Amino acid sequence: MWTTLSAARWVFLLSLAAVMILSTSGDSFNPIDPTCCFKVSNSSIKVHKIKECYELTRQRGCRIHAYLVKNKAGKKACINPEARWIVDVINRGKLICN
Repeated sequence: MWTTLSAARWVFLLSLAAVMILSTSGDSFNPIDPTCCFKVSNSSIKVHKIKECYELTRQRGCRIHAYLVKNKAGKKACINPEARWIVDVINRGKLICN
């Protein structure tokens, strides 16, 4: 069976497999389709180490309101939106969350 497949079918099957693997792997941090947080932390993170920040709200389909931050090393953290440190840095304009 495997030897009877044409070259075009092999290319199609390999392309399909690559698309499936690439679409499920990696560290997707898309603001249009963000990962929702299940619990939040009040722990502070040094602002200069934050690379990206997204506000996750119920309007975006999440059950918990949180800030999802990603540091320069690629680690993510869900921050309580009422945590004093994040409120302060956002209000001072040192951090912009989409």
